[in-house]
Amino acid sequence: MYPNRNTLFLALISLVMLSCSDKENDADVIPSIIQADPDNPNSVVGPMAAIENLPYTQIADKSYTIDVSEWDIPTNRTEPVKTTDNLQAAIDWASKEGFGKIFLPKGHYLLGKEGNDIYQAGIVLKSNMALLLDKEAVIEMAKNDKWNYCAISINNEKNVVVSGGTIIGDRDNHIYTPRKSDGSVVHDEGHLICINGESQFVTIENTVLAKANGDGILMVGSKKGSAAQKLKNIVVRNNNFSENRRQGISLVGSSDVLIENNEIHHTKGTSPQFGIDLEGAGRLNQHITIRSNYFHHNTGGDIVNTDGKNVLVEANVLHQGEGSKYIDGPIVYWKNADWTIKNNDITLLTPTVNNWNGIIMYSNDNPKKNPATTYITNNTCNNCGFYMYKGADLEIKDNVFNKGHLAFWQMENLTLENNKVNHPQKCWAYRFLEVSGFAKGNTYNGEAFDIPLTDDPWNGCWIK
Repeated sequence: MYPNRNTLFLALISLVMLSCSDKENDADVIPSIIQADPDNPNSVVGPMAAIENLPYTQIADKSYTIDVSEWDIPTNRTEPVKTTDNLQAAIDWASKEGFGKIFLPKGHYLLGKEGNDIYQAGIVLKSNMALLLDKEAVIEMAKNDKWNYCAISINNEKNVVVSGGTIIGDRDNHIYTPRKSDGSVVHDEGHLICINGESQFVTIENTVLAKANGDGILMVGSKKGSAAQKLKNIVVRNNNFSENRRQGISLVGSSDVLIENNEIHHTKGTSPQFGIDLEGAGRLNQHITIRSNYFHHNTGGDIVNTDGKNVLVEANVLHQGEGSKYIDGPIVYWKNADWTIKNNDITLLTPTVNNWNGIIMYSNDNPKKNPATTYITNNTCNNCGFYMYKGADLEIKDNVFNKGHLAFWQMENLTLENNKVNHPQKCWAYRFLEVSGFAKGNTYNGEAFDIPLTDDPWNGCWIK
């Protein structure tokens, strides 16, 4: 996941940063899974009631509330195999009888049964179905020693909704049995909701998703090398992702995805530890919107894009969080990804391994293959800056840096317009080494700052 950070890279990047003490409070303040920050306008307070109006007309309005007594479903956090089997039977029966809305009443439902040597099974949802959890309903994955699990699986299905209540994993009591093949005990594939294959028109909304041993939500789409991505039209909205071990949301092949108005926080445990990770691993990620979410206390970072195409990241709050420390940083991407990053509020409290960078583009010595331009506009960076290196095709306009900087190394076709950088040291504000492009209208501490970029590589304020 992480690039090689050789000595030269570290030496160069350190020159573009502010000097600051790296002292921190190592004690994370971890809230309970139903808490949020009601004073923050982007905060989601959970648990939440299920939505009433379904987004897909293919789901019948006819409703059924599962009778836990009739189906003999434990509601007191006991007997996971029995709970899994009987809850699945109730859901399957309701679906076959034509019920679109299937309500799960309040109670604590402990799930988990043997799938195979490495997989612990939960429940499976089919097409044209909405599973609507009571506000006081909790689905929990039982303690297990498996590498993989899905509390809820959606595999090659269409028109599916999960809404309301709380879904939690077993990270607090998971058993890390060594894998037979290599002895590894990473066990990072335990997820709360898995959306797989060619699933389409799936909505996850108004749900608390917490304490997964892997991800809150994992999407794995069409097979590697597929020309088109058939996992598409996914909405993840108004959820509270808390204390998941690997990721809040992972997109491993997806298209036409909206991730909106979620609170994604306290991701910590095993790398990468990001709020949202776009990493196709040979699958196509494209046409993705990440809008109006509140990120905080995510150990790796908030959003990482290794390969996503036509991605919009807009109007999010990305805050390091008191008592927390980023590893990579708020927004990280590789040069062959392309996206628009606009109107976001980014705050660093302490330096990352990349020091004081709110947005960083990782690179290597291979040529950039994606001809698309990345646009970064109208963002506010507090105690942080941007750094991009060994790349091309970048437009940075109308950003505000409060005690921040802009730094570029071996960049081609860079457009830099109307950025406002405030910093106590002039040569730290704008830094260039072998950079070509165009610049106008940029300011330093409120005054015009001339940057003579042309088609020829230029060096400016770079300390060797």
